[in-house]
Amino acid sequence: MVFEEISKTRNLTDGQRDQLTKIFEKRLPPALALVEGKKVTTLRFQPSGRLVWTVKGRTGEYQVMPESMFCTCDDYYFRVMDNKKQLCYHVIAQQLAEALGQYDTMELLDAQYAGLVSKWTERASSGRS
Repeated sequence: MVFEEISKTRNLTDGQRDQLTKIFEKRLPPALALVEGKKVTTLRFQPSGRLVWTVKGRTGEYQVMPESMFCTCDDYYFRVMDNKKQLCYHVIAQQLAEALGQYDTMELLDAQYAGLVSKWTERASSGRS
C-alpha cells in the first residue's frame, strides 16, 4: 500500500498524496494536520518494550493500534465499525506519521502502563459516554 512506499523514502510525494486523497477523501487533510502538528506519539514501556501509539485529535487523546487499524475514538466505534467509513483520521495520522518518521517518542516504565491505558478501557466499558 501507499504507506509502505512512503516509509521507504520518508517522504510524501504529490502522487502519493493524490493516491491517499482518493482513498481517504476528506479524512486525509485532518490526518496530515495531526502529523504536521506533532500530535502522534509512541509510548515505549521499559523493560518490556511494549509500544502504545497515541494521537491527540480535536476532542481528545486516543489510543491507536496499528496492527489491527483500531482507534479508541467515537468515530471509529460509530462509523468505522458500522462500515460507514474505512478508517478514522487518527489511524490515518498514525500510519502517515510512522511511515514518515514524524512522531514523538516517550519512554515510560511498565508499571505506568495500566494507569495510562485505563482511561481508554474505562471509556469503552462505560458505553462510550
